[in-house]
Amino acid sequence: MTLQDYNALQEVLSELRRQAESVEAQIEERLGYIREAQIHLQAIEDLEPEDRKIFSPRRVDAQYKEEIRKTEEEKAFHEERKRELCNKKALVDSQIAKIETVLEHQQKEISLQTKRKKNRYQVLRKHFEDIIERIEKNSASIDRNPIQARQNFAIIAKTLEETVNAMQEDFR
Repeated sequence: MTLQDYNALQEVLSELRRQAESVEAQIEERLGYIREAQIHLQAIEDLEPEDRKIFSPRRVDAQYKEEIRKTEEEKAFHEERKRELCNKKALVDSQIAKIETVLEHQQKEISLQTKRKKNRYQVLRKHFEDIIERIEKNSASIDRNPIQARQNFAIIAKTLEETVNAMQEDFR
């Protein structure tokens, strides 16, 4: 995954989080409407005292039939809209979770690659330090044993070549 892809996913994630917040606010708004309808229905029911409810031939719901029907329809509409919004929120939350999983995996991969590069850098540094040390030792033995020094320098050159090749492979 390229940095551009990673950043694009971050933007999508931010937008989905904004959508989730917006849907959550809409759900809360619908809940408010539902509570208002319930309070209104309860207020209609509580209009008549208990003793009148028992002894009166007419019931409150007959007297306020149209208002009760309208309030119940309104409440049902808001409940249905709330269910739709809850489904939408669940879908958005699912998408957020999937993208977060991908980004988390990518972050772990980047961390792992960084560790590998750091370890590889330390290994290469150690190789170079060893080569420098061997060159210094061989430089001192050139006068005493030139043939051995040449052989040692050939080995050092081969080691240096292998190290450079390893570095080239790392940067591909």
